[in-house]
Amino acid sequence: MTASHPVSAHSQQDDRSVGRPPFVSSSELERDPHAVFRHWRERTPVIQREDGACLVLRAADVEALLIDLRTRQIDGALYSRVRGVPPGPLQDLLVASLLMSEGDAHRRRRAPMSRVLAVRAVEALRDTVRSAAESLIDDVEAKGRIEDEIDLMSTFCAPFPPLVMSRLLGAPSEEARAFARWVYQVSPAFAPALPSEDMAAMVEGATRLTAYVEQCLAKAMAGEALRSDLLENMAAAVAVDTLTPGEAVAQLVTLIIGASDTTRAAMAIQVGLVLATGQAWSRLGDDPNLARAVVAEALRLEPPVGSAPRFSMEEIALDGATIPAGRLVSLSTLSAMRDPARFSDPDAFLIDRTDHTRWPLVFGGGAHRCIGEALARMELEEGLMALSRRLPGLRLAGPAPKIEGYAGIRRVDGPRVTL
Repeated sequence: MTASHPVSAHSQQDDRSVGRPPFVSSSELERDPHAVFRHWRERTPVIQREDGACLVLRAADVEALLIDLRTRQIDGALYSRVRGVPPGPLQDLLVASLLMSEGDAHRRRRAPMSRVLAVRAVEALRDTVRSAAESLIDDVEAKGRIEDEIDLMSTFCAPFPPLVMSRLLGAPSEEARAFARWVYQVSPAFAPALPSEDMAAMVEGATRLTAYVEQCLAKAMAGEALRSDLLENMAAAVAVDTLTPGEAVAQLVTLIIGASDTTRAAMAIQVGLVLATGQAWSRLGDDPNLARAVVAEALRLEPPVGSAPRFSMEEIALDGATIPAGRLVSLSTLSAMRDPARFSDPDAFLIDRTDHTRWPLVFGGGAHRCIGEALARMELEEGLMALSRRLPGLRLAGPAPKIEGYAGIRRVDGPRVTL
């Protein structure tokens, strides 16, 4: 590691002797997270930020702590207070979300969606997802005929996931654009606070998206034909008092946000990686196995979600370092998936990699493993294949997309492409 990442306040030896994780500033982590993690991962299993949050770096520890009962999800009410979220629809969403609940509440809130989003059920949606991708590429092609460069994020990567979700809700496709705007307004509320974030915009997005989903659920509960298994399952859960109407709406909104923001980032990242490395772009459209391999490797190398947040309920010792009780614990998937103890040549983009784990850490683990994993994988595969099939000559118009952030949902700038 270069001098730009010093051991700051304490020497490594002193920190290790008392079990205190070494301090690393947020600015260092934002500037070059991969370099910071590479430096510290071989020296200590845990580092901590200036706010006291502990970041767990090694794959084996991240994997273990995802299911360790000494940690738990962050409570939605506490999270809202820490983030300064005002009372209203956004706070209600965070408090009721399955992402910030444990035990029976989490199981109740998750169960009605689990059946619809199981692998076999999702596979039946492949034609729907492919159709959504193709409809957007029509617009990309039209724009490419009149513009030298195209922002693929705004024309394809960002509108694609909300379009898929609107179809799963049985909503008209023409509503997807407004639907997407609300999704991306509120989604920063589920990520670590950023200096430039706009709380008013997040509240507005939550208000509008919640009202929209409330209307969709009300139609399903009234028996109106929406042709949506997702809504019908949630309506059935409300009918037998498994969920309150507010809980049902909150879970649907949470799913929509999670399925949209992470997938748009992952889509942009994987297209950028393939085009930047010149690996097999024109062959992807006709080879599902190749597309599956590209998706898996892109998710490992540059995951759209940098960490899984937990809260330490008691002191936890890890290889000479100690996580104190009562701390925010950031299980760094970004670091874990480049851990040389788990992956060979971990910093390389290798689409023929053979050492992928069966359950990639990017989707979390245990009871809180991402409920939309199968859908996300399928969207990424079908989106990638559709772009390659329809636009075999696609190439970057500049540098590869800039990827920022080390915790929560990461930020992606680009890619800009030409046809």
